[in-house]
Formats: sequence, C-alpha cells, structure tokens
Amino acid sequence: MLPLPGPTDLEERTPAMTAQPQQQPRRRPASPGAPPPPPPSAFRAPGALRRTNVVNLPDGYRASVEPPVTSDGFLGEDFVMDSQEFLCWLSDYYRDDIVTLRLIIRMMGIQKPGGTVEATQSKLAGLLKVKQSQISRSLKDTGNLGVTAKVKAGLYQLHPRLSLRGGRVPVEPRPGMRTQGTLKVDQLSLLDAIEDNPDLPEVFRELRQLPKPAEKPLREDKARAQARAEEDGTS
Repeated sequence: MLPLPGPTDLEERTPAMTAQPQQQPRRRPASPGAPPPPPPSAFRAPGALRRTNVVNLPDGYRASVEPPVTSDGFLGEDFVMDSQEFLCWLSDYYRDDIVTLRLIIRMMGIQKPGGTVEATQSKLAGLLKVKQSQISRSLKDTGNLGVTAKVKAGLYQLHPRLSLRGGRVPVEPRPGMRTQGTLKVDQLSLLDAIEDNPDLPEVFRELRQLPKPAEKPLREDKARAQARAEEDGTS
C-alpha cells in the first residue's frame, strides 16, 4: 500500500480559519466634559454633500431650508393674488353696478399669468349673458379709473397692484436661440415695466390709490334718469 500524503509544511504553518463573527472595536468612554455626539443626520451620510447640494452664501448671510409652498388645495388648483383693499373697494364702489362688478370679477378669474385677459368684448358679453354695449361701457369706466387697460384688440391688462396671477410668461427668444423661453412673473418688475410703457394710459401707469366709493358720481344713464324724474316731478 502507498502511504497517504501528509500535510505539507505550508499547511502546517497556516492557522485554521473559523467562521466566528468579527468583534466590533471597543469605543473609548467619553471624558466627563466632552460634548455629546451629534444626532444622526442624512447630511452626514456618505456622498450627501455633493456639489449640487452645496450653496455658497455671501459673508454675513445665512439661509434656512423650508418645504415648498403647495397650492393644490384650491378649487381647480389655480389661484390669483388679490389686494384685500381692492376687494373691499370693489364691493362698495360698484354696489349699484352689477354688470361692472361681475365683469371685473370674471376678468380676475380668467386672467393669464401676468394679469392679461385674452378676450374680446363679444366674448365677455357672452360669458356674462349681457349686451356688448354694457361691456363696452364697463370697460370704459374701469379704464378711466386705471383698474384695467386695453393693450390691443382682444387683450386687456388688469393692474398688478390690484390683482395678479403668478406663473411663467413667454418671452422673445434670445439671438441664436430657436425656441421661445419663459420668464417667471415678478410683481415689482411688472410694475416697473408698466410705468415705463408710454403706450399705456397715464392713469393706469400711475395708479397708486382708488377713488372713495362715497364720492363716486352717478353713472351717465342714471344721472339722466334722475334728472328726467326731477323734471317730471316739477312739471
């Protein structure tokens, strides 16, 4: 019989490997005056502070992180920003002119980002179920006050001091660009652009306050009716 091969010298010098789990290194106890360890944070995870997550602030400035503002709770999800003073004025000034009151509210509701209303007088009359002559009279009245302005046929502008819908508006493409870009609506920039636009009525460009409802003159048709009634009473 041939002798069985015995262990080689290398096998005799190699310790046997066991499947026992490795023990975690012991942590040294903190000294009595040492600050407590920081709480766990996702920002301390490996790769958390990538370059895209780092914002450089100017000296002396600080920033805070807040969740984004949502607006999905509004009916229909769309919403506009309105001056509270304007809403109160609107209900008082046009308390005797339901057509103009309805017209302004309707224009506020259908305005595009930036406060523009794309509608002809015929379309507005159809929406309100009134005569086009009534829409023409109401737009003339609101235009004389600076509440609205006619940009061109079928395009009106609500004053951004009174009512404004945010969002993004299309802008002319830059030289060398084929696609049309967009710009986020900024109220102060829009007000500056209106003040510098000589094509808009002066009362619209310089609107700072609205007339007092108590000092509102009678409408021409109501003034004529009142004068006619007084003449009939004295005759």
